Amino acid sequence: MSRRLRLLRRLSQVLLLAGFLLLFAAAAYPLRSPVPVDLFLRADPLLALSAVVSLRQLVFPALWYALPVVLLTVLLGRVFCGWICPMGTTIDICERIFRIRSRRHEGQGRWRRVKFYLLLALLVTMIVPAAHRSGSELGVTQTVGLSAVYVLDPIALLTRTLTWVGVPVSQWAARMTSDTVTGWSYSDLVLDHPLLDRVLAPASTGLSMVVRPAYFRLGLLTFLTFAAIIALGRYESRFWCRNLCPLGALLGWMGRLSPVRLAVSDKCNQCMRCVNECKVGSITEDPKEYRGPECIECYSCIAICPQEAIAIVTGYDDSVRREELELDRRRVLGALGAGLAMVAIPKTALGAKRTDATEGVLKLSSNRLVRPPGSRAEPEFVAACVRCAECMKVCPTNTLQPAVGEGGLEALGTPVIVARAGPCTQPCNLCGEVCPVQAIEPFTIEEKTHLYVGTASLNRSTCIAWVKDRECLICDEACSYDAISQRMVDGLGRPIVDERICVGCGICEWVCPVEPLGAIRVDSSGDKRHLTRAEQRELRALAEEQPAGDSPYPGL
Repeated sequence: MSRRLRLLRRLSQVLLLAGFLLLFAAAAYPLRSPVPVDLFLRADPLLALSAVVSLRQLVFPALWYALPVVLLTVLLGRVFCGWICPMGTTIDICERIFRIRSRRHEGQGRWRRVKFYLLLALLVTMIVPAAHRSGSELGVTQTVGLSAVYVLDPIALLTRTLTWVGVPVSQWAARMTSDTVTGWSYSDLVLDHPLLDRVLAPASTGLSMVVRPAYFRLGLLTFLTFAAIIALGRYESRFWCRNLCPLGALLGWMGRLSPVRLAVSDKCNQCMRCVNECKVGSITEDPKEYRGPECIECYSCIAICPQEAIAIVTGYDDSVRREELELDRRRVLGALGAGLAMVAIPKTALGAKRTDATEGVLKLSSNRLVRPPGSRAEPEFVAACVRCAECMKVCPTNTLQPAVGEGGLEALGTPVIVARAGPCTQPCNLCGEVCPVQAIEPFTIEEKTHLYVGTASLNRSTCIAWVKDRECLICDEACSYDAISQRMVDGLGRPIVDERICVGCGICEWVCPVEPLGAIRVDSSGDKRHLTRAEQRELRALAEEQPAGDSPYPGL
């Protein structure tokens, strides 16, 4: 029975990791998966808690999927970590592949409380008011938090690593293989092989083709972070799960309510094999006791016990299972202080300025902070976004990139449109479909005509049509929203941008032949996300009714 249980757990780990990778691969244009491609992110209780507490509102797409995991934890304990978590399974596989083996030493176990202190610090970042959001429809102003959960949440971290590192590497490998082995070009792969197109290529039928592998800023930093997590297994196996994972800390705390326990009979001869086998060091120096919040219910101890002295029982007998967290008061206070610092330090970003586009509540360090369409108003967006990079993975043109300095430290890693890398193409709304916490709210293709995220501006000193008196119609022909028109000036057609219609998609900047920077560029000056969608729709309707040059909403 014990061996079957271990085999069942390993099978569960492999199948669920495969499911996670398949859903990750399916996050591409066109989105055809019957299962939400962000299923694991939605089912993450820590991400759901972050969204609800930071935004001060219910986020049902996350809550409904996280609730089963919470119930499973309350009933069976921390089984998510031992049976389901793709991060834990990935660490197990990597430790086997790279033959990372830790040895018992005196320092083992000293870091196990760190994850609980980290969880407390992250809770503080959710709770402490960090910004204001307008409640014009209610006549009030509400506050939002500045959650830092994205830094350490395992599902978001793994998804981010696969997107920023795995996707570019796999596309590069596919391109090298197609060019050197099969003789196909990369564009041939995109056009003739739908499966490879969906899994490996950043573009698809019906959208502007991108015939180079995707790239993402911060990819190197993400790779080094993930490599460090794996390398720490040399100090302790599953070092991340044992000592650093805040999701594991949250599930361990909830799992204290579970009636499922381990019991050790008198057959135990203290051979210590279970202590050496335990993946997370939950068994104490006395092999007849174990720490409940640390146990991931892998049941390896049952399978390894030669005396068959360990069994699964139900009840609340604490003679074997120790439930106390054993937290130090001074370190708890230190964790609370660290949480406050994580909120305060990003607010001190040098070179920041305020913009009227978001009612003076956003600190910018660049006017290139152009968000995906459907994004919440900036304070809410930064509070809700978990930096999972799912929107960047699903984006078919590679235009969505992690922010580096555009919004200061508080916006680090959040998605921004980098039009020179690719445009936000008109027939795509996938980023709103895959966001697990609705930082990007779902929207229709029709709504994109009035979801204002920026405005294109023309630099006449570099534009071919203006400075060289040569005919150039590229930006006008490419514009999906008819925001660019040709005006006769000095007997020659010159491009003019209608800022009332331009939504900031960036396709004009992408196609502009002027190098290295386009003569037409998109910036955040036209960002109207602080308005409701109804107000933006009305703005678009009035812009279409009135002649160019007449502003229906001065100052917006």
